[in-house]
Parts: sequence; structure tokens; C-alpha cells
Amino acid sequence: MKVRELLQIEIWSKKALRRILVGFGIFIVVLVIGFGVLYEVAYHWLTPGERRTGSAVLAQIDAIQNLETMSRDDFEAREIGLPERMRAANDAARTIRDMEVSATLFVYLLKTERERADVWEQNHLKAGDPSVTDSDRELRWKKIEGEKKQLRFYRAVLHKALD
Repeated sequence: MKVRELLQIEIWSKKALRRILVGFGIFIVVLVIGFGVLYEVAYHWLTPGERRTGSAVLAQIDAIQNLETMSRDDFEAREIGLPERMRAANDAARTIRDMEVSATLFVYLLKTERERADVWEQNHLKAGDPSVTDSDRELRWKKIEGEKKQLRFYRAVLHKALD
């Protein structure tokens, strides 16, 4: 067979090309829809395991929120088992939303512990201590009030996500 005869043979017909392009287009559409569904699931779905463990951790953190009247020993007694529950909540995280809730729980716990230390320190400052002025005490209370607002915000976000 000569080159001239070979060039005259149609290897791809217009019909075959259309079938290939339509098949490729359908494949792309299915791929885009699949990624869209995966995105929605990963960013907006909270798995039942994370909801269950997160709710348990949130309930335990909420139990230690009465910081002004609680003694240090009572606070530490109520905090027992919390690190294990936090680890369980972190291990139960599967989707991106789960990881966000787990991280928010961790921040909520850290803020609670930090506020507890501030309240304890403020309550145990000596009234006659010349190194601490009234304005210092007032600034500390304002700081504690600001931290309480942050705790209320985190609590609201977590209850909205987990309830």
C-alpha cells in the first residue's frame, strides 16, 4: 500500500469522534458532580461519632464553667477524664467539619482553663499588696469579662453544631 492510499483511509470518522467527545463530556460532568458532593459532605456533615463524643466533651466542659464559686480541687475533680474524652473526640473526626468541631472544643477547653487560672489568681491577690493597684485589679476583671464573652461565643458555636 502506498502512502497516498493510506492517507485516503478515514481512521476517525466524524461519528466516532462525536461519540468519544460526548463520552468524555459525560465523564467530566460526572466527575465534577462527584467532587461537588464530596465537598458538601466534607464541609457540612458532622458524623454521628463526632457528634456523640463532642457532646460528651462539651457537657463536661460546661460542668466546670462556674469558676468564681468553684474551688481548685473541685475544678480538678470535674476535669478528670477530660483529656481522654478530648482524644476520643479528635479520633472520631472524619470530615473537615468534624475536625473544626474538635479544634473548637480544644480551644474552648484551653480558654476555660486559662480563665480559671485568671479568676483564681485574681481572687487570691492580697488586698493590702502595694504592688497591685486598684486599676490593676480593675483591668484584670475587665480581662476576665472579655474572656467570659469569648467563652460564651465558643459555647454557642459548639452547642449550635452539636445539638
